[in-house]
Amino acid sequence: MKNWFNSDTRIIFNVILALIVGIMFGNFLGNSMLKNEDIYANAINYSDDVYILQSGVYYDEETATSELNVLKQLGLIGIVVKEHDNYYIYHGISDNTSSFTNMTNILEENQINYLIKSKKLYYMLSDLDPSTSEYEFYYDSINYYLSLIHDTGVVLTEDYSAGVNVVNLDLYNSINLLNNDLHSDLTPILKLYVYKNLVDLLL
Repeated sequence: MKNWFNSDTRIIFNVILALIVGIMFGNFLGNSMLKNEDIYANAINYSDDVYILQSGVYYDEETATSELNVLKQLGLIGIVVKEHDNYYIYHGISDNTSSFTNMTNILEENQINYLIKSKKLYYMLSDLDPSTSEYEFYYDSINYYLSLIHDTGVVLTEDYSAGVNVVNLDLYNSINLLNNDLHSDLTPILKLYVYKNLVDLLL
């Protein structure tokens, strides 16, 4: 009887076995790398320095809203944000001041005073206990937001979504909305709404 399991057959068998193992390992590695890329996308830590274009500050919301309506007629976007005891009209938030050029041109043409101020977003966490789940949720929210301000989309983790409750739902929804509509005409105003939600919750 002829022995089919000769040296040539063993070589072929080993090659096939190596190919199968290689494919299995490649699939595992590929899936692992994909997960790591998702994690990396979520863990990008930009500087928390941002710039906000402001055209006015008022003591009451009604006056601020009335003034904002006038500015909207000039073609300026904006929202009213209450910080501490004052109401501010903000027209944009960005990682650079050059993105405000079109709006500042309109303001200057209409002789309207404006201010570009810098803020550190993580400062909003100052009153929270770093060991709490609340702190973790808002830290992650700001981290996601900074990525979105830089026009980089994010993948929200399951742990982050599990931290959503009645109190922070508006913030979560605004981050989701911005993430899903990151490159449109609505993006600048959506960025402002996330900022407003953070301020409402943390200041």
